[in-house]
Amino acid sequence: MQACRPYNGRIRQIHFPFTMNLGTPSTELNDMLTDFVDYVESFYGTTDPDPLYPMADKDTGLPLTKTEIYGATADYLSKCSDDSEKLCTWGDGDSLDRERVRDILLADYNMELV
Repeated sequence: MQACRPYNGRIRQIHFPFTMNLGTPSTELNDMLTDFVDYVESFYGTTDPDPLYPMADKDTGLPLTKTEIYGATADYLSKCSDDSEKLCTWGDGDSLDRERVRDILLADYNMELV
């Protein structure tokens, strides 16, 4: 089922069912995303003085940044919203989500554990 709604003077298509946030207010979603990125960074980033599994770029040696974590998280959430991805489900930011984002950072962002 599809519906068209005006946006900025143009018509755009919205595909239903549209379940991006399941009724959760955008400020709460933003807080959840920020908390999750902080959680990932606490394991793999370098802002914590003693991260468990620090990561750095394979070529430059530069430490993992929050921007890269946000990017990998966006990639992961995109996979989770793809119906063809049968093994990808968002677990509300649990350890499996963190590990899947880690795997994306290692595979697609040229990161390595140091």
